[in-house]
Amino acid sequence: MKQILTLMMAFGLTACGAFNGRDDAQFDARYKHPISVDPQVVTLQMEVPQDKIALSASDKAALDSFAVTYKARGHGVLTIAAPSGSPNEAAAVSLVAETRAALRDAGLPEPAIGYAAYRASSANANAPIILTYRRFVASASPCGNWTEDYAFAPNNGRTPNYGCSTQSNLAAMVAEPADLIGPRDWDPAYAPRRDEVIENFRIGEVTESQESGSASGSVSEVSDD
Repeated sequence: MKQILTLMMAFGLTACGAFNGRDDAQFDARYKHPISVDPQVVTLQMEVPQDKIALSASDKAALDSFAVTYKARGHGVLTIAAPSGSPNEAAAVSLVAETRAALRDAGLPEPAIGYAAYRASSANANAPIILTYRRFVASASPCGNWTEDYAFAPNNGRTPNYGCSTQSNLAAMVAEPADLIGPRDWDPAYAPRRDEVIENFRIGEVTESQESGSASGSVSEVSDD
C-alpha cells in the first residue's frame, strides 16, 4: 500500500511539472497582451480674418492651455504654421510673432518653438494659423477572449484573458506613454551645488545639506492602553 501511494504522488508531481513548465514560468503579460505606443499629432487652429491685427483674449487663453499640454506630454518642436497664398496671408504672418511671444510667456523656451508655412486655398479668406506638436498615446490589445471553457481547466493553465485587464489599466493610467518605450534622458547636473560639495569635501567639511528645524528622526510612540 505504501508503494502504491508513493507511485501516485510521483505521478501527480510529474503531471504537475508537465503542465506548468518553462513556458508558464516565464510568462509575462507584456508579450501576450502588449501595449502599443504610437505618435499622435495634436493640433490647434486659430482663424485669422483679413482685418485681424492682434490676438484676442480667447486666442491667448487657447495658446496658454495648448502650451500646458505641450509641456506635460509634448515631444519635439511645437510648430506654428501660417497660411501662404490665401487672402489673409499678410494678417496671419503678422500674428506669428505675437503667437510666439504668447507661447514664451506660457513657459516655452525659444528652441522649442518652430515655424513653417503651408499652402492655403486662395478662396479661404479666414485660413487659420495652425499649431502642432507630437505626443505619444498608449493602446492596449483588446480583451474578452472567451474561446475556452473557463469552467473546465484540468491542466490549470492560463486563460486567454490572463493579464489583459492589468495591461489595459496601465495603458489608460500611465501619465507619459513615452515612458513605456524607454527611460527619459538625465537632466543636466546642477554645477553650483556640485562644485560646493566637492570644495567642502576637499577642505574636510560636511558635504550634505543641513537639516532644517522641522526635520526630525524620532519615532512616535503608541500606547498599549
